[in-house]
Amino acid sequence: GAITALQSLCIMATQVGVKGTPEQLKRMVAHLETPEGDPLDVNVWDSVKRLKYQVDQTAGTQYLSLVSKKRNPKGAFDVLVSLGAWDKHENLPLLRSGFPIRFTPKEEEAAITASMNTRDPDAILGLRRDFRREKVYTIDSASTVEIDDGLSLEVVSNEDGSTRQRFWIHIADADRWAPRDSEAFQVAARRATSLYLPSGTIPMLPSILSSGKMSLKANSDVCALSIAAELSPDGSIDSSSIVLTPSLIRVSYRLSYDEVDDMLEEGVGYSEEWQLGAMLAAANKRRSYRMNNGSSEAMIPYPIPYSTVSTVVDKDAPDGVGIKVTVEVSHNAGKNQTANAERGTLPTGNDHAAPASPAFMLVTEMMIMAGEAVGKWKAAMEAKQDDVVNGDVNMIRNTLKLPFRGQSKPDFQSRGRERRIWNDLLESMAGDGYCHAWYGRRFFSPVKVSESLAPHHGLGLDCYVQWTSPIRRFGDLQAHGAIKRFIRRNKINELMKEGKVIPTELSLIDIGCKVPVPVEVDDDGRIIKYECSSSGTIDSDIDFGVGQGLIGAGRHLQRRSQQYWLFEYISRLRNEDPEKAVFDAIVLGCVDYERDQYAIYLPELGLEHRYLSQKGSLEPGEKLRLKVATVYPSTGLMSLTLANQ
Repeated sequence: GAITALQSLCIMATQVGVKGTPEQLKRMVAHLETPEGDPLDVNVWDSVKRLKYQVDQTAGTQYLSLVSKKRNPKGAFDVLVSLGAWDKHENLPLLRSGFPIRFTPKEEEAAITASMNTRDPDAILGLRRDFRREKVYTIDSASTVEIDDGLSLEVVSNEDGSTRQRFWIHIADADRWAPRDSEAFQVAARRATSLYLPSGTIPMLPSILSSGKMSLKANSDVCALSIAAELSPDGSIDSSSIVLTPSLIRVSYRLSYDEVDDMLEEGVGYSEEWQLGAMLAAANKRRSYRMNNGSSEAMIPYPIPYSTVSTVVDKDAPDGVGIKVTVEVSHNAGKNQTANAERGTLPTGNDHAAPASPAFMLVTEMMIMAGEAVGKWKAAMEAKQDDVVNGDVNMIRNTLKLPFRGQSKPDFQSRGRERRIWNDLLESMAGDGYCHAWYGRRFFSPVKVSESLAPHHGLGLDCYVQWTSPIRRFGDLQAHGAIKRFIRRNKINELMKEGKVIPTELSLIDIGCKVPVPVEVDDDGRIIKYECSSSGTIDSDIDFGVGQGLIGAGRHLQRRSQQYWLFEYISRLRNEDPEKAVFDAIVLGCVDYERDQYAIYLPELGLEHRYLSQKGSLEPGEKLRLKVATVYPSTGLMSLTLANQ
């Protein structure tokens, strides 16, 4: 009885702050159902949100009545906190989400097994290139342990004695340790993404893999999937220069963004470590190229800075938890990142936002270039495919599945009036340009994922594939597997052209189809015919739609967790001194004329919020001084009033 009551209380308490009809709430747990409609294993998924629809809450309600507490979610939550079962700041969105918050012993064991795997199909086929003599940099936040990308620069000599620069992006070869037939791969599939919460990271894979074998740690031999590209004078990629190969690298320098910014500012990045300066110059060229193609950075030159909240253990802080709020512009937004990165300044005068980081832009542009380059590489490689019988030798009809991310152009033609308003907001610099950024959102269509090559207008590119974070995103891990299979099939085709034996160690999982077998040999012992799979069976086990529901739920969870701690930060300011919870605000625009409801922005908090005007109509860009009247972190509600009233 006691266990039933406790379970019932947990189910009730997780609903604090949840809004919506019963049908809407049921749809919110749709990602917890398998394609066949069977619920996921309760022992694997720490989901009390789904249990809400399976367990009778009568026992919890009766207990609340017995102890004279309100028979609602808040009453259940307070009881669990008083019993010590939950913390005052229990992450309810996380509990509701259905994400596993820990790895089971079986999953940890699978990760240990994977870390000791010595089998490498790329090495078997002689595909893994050795880059250990090259200088490779990794640039991340100082606290990052899942390091999944590195950069290097190769100087290539031309026949006339001149040189050119080839930029290499090395991505952690997570597929080497978690191939499709492994338990580690299934562990990643069950989570689909790492979660980045104010309290810390919940990784997609156990640490022995995510921050161990897979991570591009300094001074260690690590496997990678490396892509290289050279730039044309206008910043576009020279498609003929693209190289993509499994590799073995040894990271020379593990640097933080701040360290790289300092090296560039002090000149070290242009002398001893000149490669950093050269890569920044290439990043600036790439940013200009994309902006000239109409990217979002060109359309939204003054992006709105938002806050990132983190928590730390602090015995002197309330509840033993310290809160840090950082306001910054996205490193993939706004012309300021191109025009002012090297100066480290913001054009809008927001004293609360961190200055633009050259290192952030360097890494961002290199990763975007990698995403474009792999799409162009696919198109070029498939165009070369010899998918017909070559003499008497059958070839694998090789194709490559990739998750292209596309975004259509804004429809300005049918929205002339809105576009004029938008242009006027930019011309007047209403709200330091933030009103223009806010209003412009209506023109951008959602990004769509498809296996067909499609332009990405927001990035200003003809094609783009997200594949540079395989340790943190399951879709990227699948993309790695698809790319490597394609490369392996190409190698096998080369072997068959030469009538050579295909290594017997290879399997269907390694190449995405049946391994060709020799069926006819000539008098000299040369293989002249193989039995090959048809193109229709290649990579039939890869589905880039897997995990999309979880990824969407993860984004929502991360937003809610950030909001909770930001509101808790505001609540503490208000409790300490109501005058500390008074902020400058910028009116972004009206969202409901009948109610006089406006979107406002609080620069000090990096927060966009809704405000019911107390003085009627307001103009975009109008400045207000507002105080926090009420704030409830657990429900995500906050009301603001004029400070002088």
